[in-house]
Amino acid sequence: MQALYTCFNVIMLVGIEILCWLWPNLASPTLAFGVRIPPTRLGEPVIAQLRRRYRVALLLAGLIELLALLLVARLLPLEWQLWLMPLVVIAAVVIAGCLYALMHRTLRRVKEREGWYSGLRQAIAVEVGLPERQARPSPVWLGLDLLLLGLLWGLTVVRYPALPERIPLHFGPNGQVDRWGGKEELLLFSLFALVINVLLLGLALTLPVRSRRLDPADPEQARLDRQRQQQALRNLLAAVLGAVNLSFFLILLLLTQVIPPTAFGIVFVGVLLLPLAILGLMIFYLAQARPAHTYVVRTSYVERDDDRYWKAGIFYVNRDDPALFVERRMGVGWTVNMGQPLGVGLVIGLLLAVVAILLVLLLLGQH
Repeated sequence: MQALYTCFNVIMLVGIEILCWLWPNLASPTLAFGVRIPPTRLGEPVIAQLRRRYRVALLLAGLIELLALLLVARLLPLEWQLWLMPLVVIAAVVIAGCLYALMHRTLRRVKEREGWYSGLRQAIAVEVGLPERQARPSPVWLGLDLLLLGLLWGLTVVRYPALPERIPLHFGPNGQVDRWGGKEELLLFSLFALVINVLLLGLALTLPVRSRRLDPADPEQARLDRQRQQQALRNLLAAVLGAVNLSFFLILLLLTQVIPPTAFGIVFVGVLLLPLAILGLMIFYLAQARPAHTYVVRTSYVERDDDRYWKAGIFYVNRDDPALFVERRMGVGWTVNMGQPLGVGLVIGLLLAVVAILLVLLLLGQH
């Protein structure tokens, strides 16, 4: 089981590196490293140079992080591995974010020094009226999500009466049972799965369009790109929920003793492979959401240069914008306006929730 835990962290690390490697190509061509680029400057050599520099640095950092994981697995006891390996994976995310921010700052300085927006007419274009086509998640993913949720609850209801009052609820890294509890906790587990499904399915079906801005240089292509982006994001949410439901179902098979505790390793390997599936789904749908064509100047206007509101190309801070949520510059979806007090409160609340969850997991691990 120690080897499986190491494999899990290696898979997570490699997945993060692959996603970060592809990330610059998943963004709009007019948003290189979060820097707004007019269509007339998309062929600048510095953009390609920074992409190469980013990927070389990312590759070197990834090799060092992988070496650190292997050294931790080889030299340190299991108690240390349980904490240090996730920290290495988290460090990979932080380092990739720092590299992205560095490329953003460099490109922005070049853009400002050479006056890429000099003499261009800047404007904001907004789509009015109702969308021509309302995006919906794929019926295949919706059907799979509901089927797995139904199987999960059906298994809970059928197996519950036959189970003893006390059942194994947690397994240690060595595959041995390290926590027992009442079988009523299975109901809480299934209820938690139901809540996750309601949240993600609700979001996939009713995903709000917080902004309907278009690129004024080529508004028609921007409108088509927006429709594809909305469809891809809804499909991604439904697909990730399918992977999550499958992991819940595999775990429940073990907890309800359909699969004996001695087969814990098989279930663990199955759950271990799901992050790879989620990574593949993310890359596939983010690639679908990417604009299919490079924008050309079909009008006398270009998108407004609003880099000053985007810190490191990631965080949006604009006190004059009343919107609480705005479209991301990286990938698809929305981010919080940190210039609004409520936006700051949401971010702080989310961080506190993450800290609280980690503390609960720590206390559970001690007991």
